[in-house]
Amino acid sequence: MENFDLKMKTRQIKHLLINFDDYSVSSYGVDIKMDHMALDVLKLLLENTGETVQNNHLMDEVWKDKPSSPEVIPAAISRLRKMFKQTGVGEDLITTVHKIGYKLELPKDDVVSDTVKEVVVKRENNYLLWPLFFIAGLLAAYFYLSFPDTKEVTKPVERLIRSTSQDSASSLETDEVQLFILRHTEKQEPDAEDPQLSEQGIKRAQYWARVLQDVQFDAVYTTNFKRNIQTAELVTEGRDVELKIYYPMSFDVKQFLQQEQGKRILIIGHSNTIPDMVNRLLGSNEEPPMSHENYNLLYIVNIDQNSRYSTLLHIENP
Repeated sequence: MENFDLKMKTRQIKHLLINFDDYSVSSYGVDIKMDHMALDVLKLLLENTGETVQNNHLMDEVWKDKPSSPEVIPAAISRLRKMFKQTGVGEDLITTVHKIGYKLELPKDDVVSDTVKEVVVKRENNYLLWPLFFIAGLLAAYFYLSFPDTKEVTKPVERLIRSTSQDSASSLETDEVQLFILRHTEKQEPDAEDPQLSEQGIKRAQYWARVLQDVQFDAVYTTNFKRNIQTAELVTEGRDVELKIYYPMSFDVKQFLQQEQGKRILIIGHSNTIPDMVNRLLGSNEEPPMSHENYNLLYIVNIDQNSRYSTLLHIENP
């Protein structure tokens, strides 16, 4: 499905949103970097969907008054194809017409909206449980100082998790999905491209492992970054659980829920992708952005054929 807005000059292809006014691109709320030339090429292809746009026309419109060689066109096409592939929109949208130009064919299937009928969103639990969160934190600190046994450290938190979700040791119904969503813990060298966990991040991930030690996960999903994979491995250390890589830019809610029915899943994400993921899972837009300095949030999302609701817990390292 694709939508075109003449006034705002925006285009939506499946879950990919392109704004030709400010040259911004996003997929499921995740910003994507794409150069202006490639987007100008895409705009021409979109304006002539299903028709061949000749190379001469592309050069005249996109690279007008700019010294360029014909090689810039296939290079721009290659960047667009890579964007479509990485975001899960499709690999074969742009066809090369040999020695003439390029043609864009839009996907025919409608997967833009992930809204589910009769969605029930229970956010009031967050406000009613704030006193419990505070008490749980105090109790956790007390047990941590009083007992060396790690099981004693997390007992109050475990009870709180059980009180706000289904029994974490019980089996789910065939149409149910229960998700525990965490951000990766603290990382080394914040400015590095793909840093590992810092010492504090390792300690926090080990604490999450103790908090969630009695939750029986069927799988753990993580993005393909060292800090996320490390967090996932530390939280599930010693367990026989499958680790799967997912990509936020191509995270398809419908497909995910269909393939994971009857399972309890741990998801390790990022501060800029988790709130959007929770909103799409719930079919709402109520979850606010997450601070990049916050590492103590645990989302528990429960979904079945009749309802969808989430609980947000704030759990500090004792």
